[in-house]
Amino acid sequence: MKRVHIREAGTADGELLFAWANDMDVRRNAFSQHEISWEEHTAWLKGKLAAVGCYILIGFIYEEDMEERPIGQVRFDIDNTTAEIDYSVEARLRGQGYGTALLEAALAWMQDERRQAGEKISRFTALVKRSNPASGRVFEKCRFLKSEEEDCLVYEKAFTYADRQRPSVVICTHKSWNVTYAGELAERYQGEYDILVITEKEELTPGRLQEAAPQYVFFPHWSYVIPREIYEAFPCVVFHMTDLPYGRGGSPLQNLIVRGHTHTKLSALRVTKGMDTGDIYGKEDLDLQGTAEEILRRASGIIFSKMIPFILEYNPKPVPQSGEVVEFRRRKPEDGRLLPDMDEKTIYDRIRMLDGEGYPNAFVELGGYTLRFHNAVYQDGEVSAQVRFEKRTEQK
Repeated sequence: MKRVHIREAGTADGELLFAWANDMDVRRNAFSQHEISWEEHTAWLKGKLAAVGCYILIGFIYEEDMEERPIGQVRFDIDNTTAEIDYSVEARLRGQGYGTALLEAALAWMQDERRQAGEKISRFTALVKRSNPASGRVFEKCRFLKSEEEDCLVYEKAFTYADRQRPSVVICTHKSWNVTYAGELAERYQGEYDILVITEKEELTPGRLQEAAPQYVFFPHWSYVIPREIYEAFPCVVFHMTDLPYGRGGSPLQNLIVRGHTHTKLSALRVTKGMDTGDIYGKEDLDLQGTAEEILRRASGIIFSKMIPFILEYNPKPVPQSGEVVEFRRRKPEDGRLLPDMDEKTIYDRIRMLDGEGYPNAFVELGGYTLRFHNAVYQDGEVSAQVRFEKRTEQK
């Protein structure tokens, strides 16, 4: 089941809440069963949104395209030190466990919100009709205590202000633009995850990770070896630029372009002892047009907008790799040499695949100089590029 998120309702949610309030099952299980008019609803909602001590929360999940899908509402009406609960779930999602997930997420939100505001609440309470056992089971699963009154069941739970540590996520990267993406991810999951960014090899230590206790450690563009004591202790996820098990090994971008690929898959995999042999969390399409840096930035956009959120939302179980294993050899700086027998398209591909932060550009040697090429353009069968002259030092 997908993770349920919480946000506060606003006037824009009026029609949604109106539809839920007039749902046939909701009205049957309500203590006041008459159908609600639009005028009555809008006046009620306006008053509730303005009322001190009333919180109407919308629970939602992310769909595969990361669009929000509302699944239900929870309302807390605070009277003195008691927060009374009313909740309902979208009709099509009932019986699938969303009631429990919605209520648990709303309770956690409320505990955080009220602790920060310093408001003194001692308990949650809810009144449930005897003819609504499904709702009663939801409160019992959320560890509410049940008592009986003449016309209903009463569910109660102590309100605790104990510090509740949010789950954390660690992002390890040495690309500057990924730090920006990580900041956007932190904003997206504000209040749900603490995001820790590590950019230096020396910062990635077992002690630091033990202190953070991350749910996942993600490695978008990390060129260093991940220590065994780290990947065995924490769920470490790397992103490899091939459709694994095709393309295991080093320099995946350059090897793909050399082999004539124009598209590939980004594979998110669990780090294990073997090189790129871990189980797969998911894959996404990636276009290989443009320079190495453009492709890497494009990959980052996909990783942070789709792949990491997918893992956080769905908590998928990684599956073993399947298919023919093809291994790539890590390319060396001297492999960037442009040769006389290369055609124009090959020269263009060699220049662009090494045109990025951290890569030694494609080159030729001329007399006492090394000429390094970047910003290549291929048009009408011709290649144009910028060139930088570097004076070579004689090797003794």
